[in-house]
Amino acid sequence: MIRIAVFMLVLTIIGVVFDVYFYLGVRTAFNSQKWTLYFKSIYWSISGIYYLFALFTIIFLFAGFEAGRTTRTLGQIIFFVLFAPKILASFFLAVDDLVRIVRWLVNSVNQLITGEKSSGEGITRLRFLQLSALGTFGVLLSSLSYGVIRGGYNYTVKKQKLIIPNLPEEFKGLKIAQISDLHLGSFMSVEPMKEAVSLINEQKVDLLFFTGDLVNDRAEEALDFIDVFKGINHKVYSILGNHDYPEYIYADDDYKAREHNYNLMLDIHKKMDFDLLMNENRILERNGKKLAIIGIENWGGSFSKYGDLEKAYKGTEDCDVKLLLSHDPSHWDLQVRPEYSDIDVTFSGHTHGMQFGIEAFGIKFSPVQWKYKQWAGLYQNGTQQLYVNRGLGFIGYPGRVGIHPEITVFELS
Repeated sequence: MIRIAVFMLVLTIIGVVFDVYFYLGVRTAFNSQKWTLYFKSIYWSISGIYYLFALFTIIFLFAGFEAGRTTRTLGQIIFFVLFAPKILASFFLAVDDLVRIVRWLVNSVNQLITGEKSSGEGITRLRFLQLSALGTFGVLLSSLSYGVIRGGYNYTVKKQKLIIPNLPEEFKGLKIAQISDLHLGSFMSVEPMKEAVSLINEQKVDLLFFTGDLVNDRAEEALDFIDVFKGINHKVYSILGNHDYPEYIYADDDYKAREHNYNLMLDIHKKMDFDLLMNENRILERNGKKLAIIGIENWGGSFSKYGDLEKAYKGTEDCDVKLLLSHDPSHWDLQVRPEYSDIDVTFSGHTHGMQFGIEAFGIKFSPVQWKYKQWAGLYQNGTQQLYVNRGLGFIGYPGRVGIHPEITVFELS
């Protein structure tokens, strides 16, 4: 708790610095003293609410109390909706300050050389940058607010036909749904997931794949949701994601807590009626034709590699079709394609599409693509395919802007 309290204290101090900087930079943008006073009153009243919330939370954390799910989520909402826009909008004010510093240096040097003071044209530029900062703040505030209120719960069903050249007739038309990255610790109630499960059941698929990250860091976060996911009407195959391991919250030498968290995670999957694949496989057979479902533990380029594909693959050599569940899409390029050319389709998640981007008017963009080559949707290399699900939940920023939470429905052909 002390580590979290210190982190929150540092974050709050940074927030105060940007808060003051942003206010001082834009307060003179209003032509009327009356509007300036209104802005000042509203601005600091809203910020004050957060500082009181942060102060009491930090005190409780230092006292050894644990921040509950609701407290954490409210803190994230306030930070991302109120402070993130100010931090980003401050870029314009920083540009203005840089321009003014450069002009001051030029004027000072000129005065030393000529004895004359140069005149400046800064007032027009200053007002433009002030208004740009306010405009950016307004756009981000409204966008991020919508993302919290609606964007994170705007569940979207994406239908995708998977053409597999070597697919036997016996499996043509097989419908598979995929969900990923639930992050149940981010939800303040079970109601959103009830809505999602109802939507999943409406799809009338044959199988459901869950590709990891059930929780944020503690297995306990999923306890309230067990009955919700037991309500899924389809056979569910699942794997673990990087957040499903205890390394994010428990110290390396806290063996007892880490073991408890890990065992509880396995037990929760069982109680949800999820068939958890821990570096193993399941084989479906129809009229002598075989389809292998291979599931591995987390394996990613930048994260722990618990997955053992060699072990999971064993026994599927003579299967006609092989489908792999692997949480991190970087696994596809790093190991799957180079070493297992007969794995037909890999199903991943992990990226969330960064929960922020654009997928409209023929544009597909998210900053996460600078880190992950394959970050959302279907990718193909030769006869092998990868599908990256955008996730159903959220973490950090408690919402989504432009990247909808996704339920994917595949039809094999």
